Amino acid sequence: PVSALRSSHMEWIGANEDWAFEQFSRGELGDRRRCTRAVGMLRRALATPGGRLSVVFRQNAELQGAYDFVQGPVASGALIGSIAAATCAQLEGEDRAYVIVDGTSLTLTDRRNAKGFGSIGRRALPTRGLKVLDALVVSADHVPVGLIELHWWARGKKSGLSRYDRRRRGLTETKHWVDTIRLAATRMAAHAASCAPCFVIDREGDNAEILRTLQEGSLNYIVRAAQDRRVVTARGRPDRLRALMRRQRVIGHQTIDVPAAPGRRARRAILQLRQARVELDLPDRSEGGRFRFTTNVVWVVEQRAPHGQRPLDWMLLTSDDVNEVADAERILKGYCARWRIEEFHRTWKSGHCNVEDSQLHKMEHVTRWATLLAAVATRVEQLKHLSRTTPDAPASSIMSELEIEALKAAKMRQKKRTEVIPERMPTVAEAVRWIADLGGYTGKSSGGPPGSITIGRGLEWLAAWTSGYASGAADRKK
Repeated sequence: PVSALRSSHMEWIGANEDWAFEQFSRGELGDRRRCTRAVGMLRRALATPGGRLSVVFRQNAELQGAYDFVQGPVASGALIGSIAAATCAQLEGEDRAYVIVDGTSLTLTDRRNAKGFGSIGRRALPTRGLKVLDALVVSADHVPVGLIELHWWARGKKSGLSRYDRRRRGLTETKHWVDTIRLAATRMAAHAASCAPCFVIDREGDNAEILRTLQEGSLNYIVRAAQDRRVVTARGRPDRLRALMRRQRVIGHQTIDVPAAPGRRARRAILQLRQARVELDLPDRSEGGRFRFTTNVVWVVEQRAPHGQRPLDWMLLTSDDVNEVADAERILKGYCARWRIEEFHRTWKSGHCNVEDSQLHKMEHVTRWATLLAAVATRVEQLKHLSRTTPDAPASSIMSELEIEALKAAKMRQKKRTEVIPERMPTVAEAVRWIADLGGYTGKSSGGPPGSITIGRGLEWLAAWTSGYASGAADRKK
């Protein structure tokens, strides 16, 4: 029973007790002790971030237990399955959520080509690592909820087949996208049937096979077009998507805040909106013919981009009806939720978890450890965005009573002379700000609101304070 499992490993659960336990309370890891170990590793990774096991686990017994777990029989699929069930449990009462699907790669050390990794980027380069597709669930308010799928693979050697033969035999990387979408949809239907998922995919999703998968599964989607597709017109004349959309009138304008990214400065963009319902003529790779794909289109174009910056130009394919300006604005907002997965990738790979520092020697060992770190990264991102979207909610909604007590004590030791710590329950915004202060956040001079790095460092300090408070409570009980 869940209650028995909780009581059996209370000594493992310090900081973020409820969250760490919930990630594996619904999982099937084969043995209760494995759940205990997974919860303990997750809690420790959140408190002491790092890509190497020796950085996260300082005590010899704890480090040996972590190695035994990642080298043991638990499959990474079982881990992400349990995390996905915990993610869906948080969607209770929600009628819609975004499932952001995107791909990335982990560059890992493999100088002797003996770890089972594959090429990253161009095959002629010596870079080695793993490819991964992740499906991140984001609430309607753009707050990260959790992961629902991580799909791993290593690129093999060139098959020598033509592109046509590889597509016909299902040997292209498109198959991984299709499998990820189908599995994510299955898990949502099984664990969160009342919440309708909307799949949000960037330009890599503009693929005939992926679009057909979404259509056949009756799935809601927002996909950014990467190709100027053929359009079937009412008169039967050949046309192209962009040419058709240019002839549509502007139905409205919308202003959005564009976050900073490599090669892109943060700015506020004013966008023109156009919409139409079209019938695309797509290739059918499996049968060698073509098929029709009916979809709604929202074309978003930035009017005046800053000097040196490329204007935003998004051609969005969507299953949702678009009849008025409010519908187009909703589609635009849904696509903007995709930025959450970019922030998750930064936190996972370099900002907090540094998963690419891993020195494990086999692919399956790396994927187990990386899956746990991915859950930690989503937790950090969740705290960051909750402090911005629901700042007035009570801190008890995201933290245990013991954590809040320890956080107040830590803040009292660090606070400025003029700063007053209220005796009441702090809000989410106050709690996250205090955590970031522990991690070195300096306010306005830091250049913006607390980010994943300062929040992550603060969680490490909070874990130490919480552990001390837990030990004191145990001594008082004795």
